[in-house]
Amino acid sequence: GDLGDKEAKITLARFLRHNLGFTTELISGIKLAPYQEVTLKAFMNRNFSMCVWGRGCGKTFIASIFCFLQCIFYPGTKIMIAGPTFRTARLIFNNLEKLVMSPGAELLAQTFGAKSKRNDQYEWLINGGSITAIPLSGEKIRGFRANILLLDEYMLLPEDIIKNVLMPFLVAPQNIAERIEIRGIEDTLIKEGRMKRSEERRVGKGCRSR
Repeated sequence: GDLGDKEAKITLARFLRHNLGFTTELISGIKLAPYQEVTLKAFMNRNFSMCVWGRGCGKTFIASIFCFLQCIFYPGTKIMIAGPTFRTARLIFNNLEKLVMSPGAELLAQTFGAKSKRNDQYEWLINGGSITAIPLSGEKIRGFRANILLLDEYMLLPEDIIKNVLMPFLVAPQNIAERIEIRGIEDTLIKEGRMKRSEERRVGKGCRSR
C-alpha cells in the first residue's frame, strides 16, 4: 500500500533505529563489525552500560559513533563526555570530529551545527542538543546538566567525583514537560477513580539516565 509523508518518515525512522549498522554506514560511510553493532544496541537500549575491552579494540571509536546516533534519534539530547584527564575526554571528541569530516559522511555532517573549543570545554551542537567534553578539575565543572554521561577510563575516576559531581549532571530528564503532563493526567484519573495508583507510570517522580 501507499504511505503518507508523515507515515513514511516515521516508518523510515523506526527502520533506521532498529538497524544501527545500516544507519551508520548510510550516514557516515562506516561499516561496523557485528560486535560493534551489538554494543551500540546495548548502549541505546539500556540505562547503564559498561565496556571492559582491551587496548586497540575501538572503545573511543564506538563511543564516538554512539554520540552521534543517540543525538540523531533523540533530538535535544545533551551528552557530557568526561574522563580522568581532559585529554581522554578530548580524544573521544576529536575522534567524533574526524568521523564527521571524513569522506562519505556528508549526511552526518549536515546534522551538526556550531562547534566551540576552549581550554576548559569542547562543545558541538547537534539536532537541538549538544556533545560536550569537559575536564574533571576545578569548580568550572559544576553546574552542567546532561541527559547522558559518557565516562572514559571509569575505574580511574575517584568515587566521590562520580557520586558528588558527575551523577548530579543527570538530574534533569530530557522530556520533563511530557513527564509533568502525564503526571497531571494520571493524578486526575486517580482522583476520579478511573485509575489505580499502582497503574501509574511514575514518570513524574524521577528519571533513569543512560
